[in-house]
Amino acid sequence: MKIIDISIPIEEGMVKYPGDAEFSKTPICTIEKSGCNMMKLILGTHTGTHIDAPLHFLQDGLSIDKVPLFHFIGKAQVIEVDEKEITKDIIRKKMRSDIERILFKTKNSSLYKEKRFIKDYTYLTEDGARFLVKRRIRLVGIDYISIEKFGTPDFNVHKILFQANICILEGINLLDVEEGIYILIALPLRLKGLDGSPVRAVLIKEDKD
Repeated sequence: MKIIDISIPIEEGMVKYPGDAEFSKTPICTIEKSGCNMMKLILGTHTGTHIDAPLHFLQDGLSIDKVPLFHFIGKAQVIEVDEKEITKDIIRKKMRSDIERILFKTKNSSLYKEKRFIKDYTYLTEDGARFLVKRRIRLVGIDYISIEKFGTPDFNVHKILFQANICILEGINLLDVEEGIYILIALPLRLKGLDGSPVRAVLIKEDKD
C-alpha cells in the first residue's frame, strides 16, 4: 500500500487567495521557559489544502460539521487535464461511471513553486460543474487554491456544486500523482457552523496482487 500526501505545507509566507487570512504562528510556551512547546495559530477556514462546504456561498447551505463524512473518504479518480478550462466534454471522456469523487490534475500543481498567487490558473467551467452534478459526485478536487476562474463575480461554479451538496477540495498538489483510481482521505476539522476547514489530504494506492 502506498500513501501519497497531496496536501500543501502550512507555513508563513505560503500562497493564499487574495483577501484570505495570512497564516502566522506565535509561541505560547517553549521548553526553555515552560517545559513544553505550544503555539498560537492564526489561519482561515480556507488556508492551504482545504474543503469548501456549501455554507461557503449558500446562506442555508450545510456547514462543514454537517457534511456526512463519507464525502471525504472513499474511491476517487485522478484525471489529468492539459487544457486551460475543465469542461463537460473533457470530464465525460475520462471519468468512470462508478466514481463519486474526482480530482483534477492540471498545470496548476507546478504553480506552488512560484510562492505567490497566480491569477491565470486552470479552472472548472459551469458546464463542467453541471455535468458533475448530473453524475451525482460527492466531492470534486483541484490542484490550486480555487476551482473557479479568478475574478468571476457571481461564483456560479461554486454555487452549482453547492446546491447539489457537492463539497470542493482545493489546494491539493498532484504534481507527482499519476492518473488512476485511489482511496481518498481528506477529513476536515469538526468546526461547528463554519464554511470550510483545512485538511490533511492523502491518496492511498493499494498494491496489486
